[in-house]
Amino acid sequence: MIFGGLAPLFFLAAAGRAIAQETSCAAPCPLSRADAEAILARQQARSATLAAAVPPKLLAKVKNTQQRRRVKGEFHDQFAASKVLAWAVTAPGSAAGDILEIGASNGAGTTGILARALKAAIAAGTSSENRRLLSLEVRPEKFLVGEAFRKAQRWPSQLMLASSINESQFPSQHDPQRPESATWLRRERESAREHQVGVLGPLCASRRYGLLNVDGGAFTGWAEWDIIRQLCSRVAWVALDDTDFKTRMMLEYARAHPAEWEVVYEETVSQELKGGMLIKHYRTGSRSARGEHKATLDALVAAPVRAGATPLYRNFALLRNRAAPGE
Repeated sequence: MIFGGLAPLFFLAAAGRAIAQETSCAAPCPLSRADAEAILARQQARSATLAAAVPPKLLAKVKNTQQRRRVKGEFHDQFAASKVLAWAVTAPGSAAGDILEIGASNGAGTTGILARALKAAIAAGTSSENRRLLSLEVRPEKFLVGEAFRKAQRWPSQLMLASSINESQFPSQHDPQRPESATWLRRERESAREHQVGVLGPLCASRRYGLLNVDGGAFTGWAEWDIIRQLCSRVAWVALDDTDFKTRMMLEYARAHPAEWEVVYEETVSQELKGGMLIKHYRTGSRSARGEHKATLDALVAAPVRAGATPLYRNFALLRNRAAPGE
């Protein structure tokens, strides 16, 4: 009953009226559309089971303890990078497909930034009215809270309860410099085991996306990047959050392969590691834009986020895929 409010996975078929039969995977794709859709159908059935099994007390606890973050999110409008992420929704080539996000959490944060930007673009006529945001969340209780929040906001978006990768794709070792990461790795592997399948590859092999926002688990990045390069190679823009840890390998690859990827925008926050704990100083850091969109992005991040507020820094980057159609 709890899961009944979620439209079938292939709500994407509605968006298909705008972008029919195209995928994010360059031909010849290693994963056929039929095989991809079979995996997604299996995921949908498994997700329905997981969502229905969430204990009412746990759901109530998540609703209560995350009330503030549901409204604001961990990545919110006071971060200058939020403007860059919103800009990417209508960046050249982005509107050729839907928007895919890894890591919705409770449905606010980057999900809200992307959904509001897309809603505004549709209203302004700069994006197709059939274009949608699809956000993945691995934890059933967070998914349910986020889905209810999304519906209340009337966003052109959908949350999907799913894991981006399979359990077998996780690394075997945590980061020894951060002892708490052993717990992160264990929990992320357990979540992937519950879902049984990973959906990032099948989604890219069955749908067309113009923008991908990567903000998944602490240890999903290596496998996600392999999948993005192999099965999501037609996606024009890739936004990376937590580039100091979760998506570090993606940014490093882009820097080392400028013929494949352009680092259009990059931002870092001042931080230090003390006793295995990472301390971030969000009011200090560095940011830079490059390429043909430098002037536009410089002006965006230079403008005040709101009256009396100091723009905050994040470890964030925006990449342009030089191999995407139209590049």
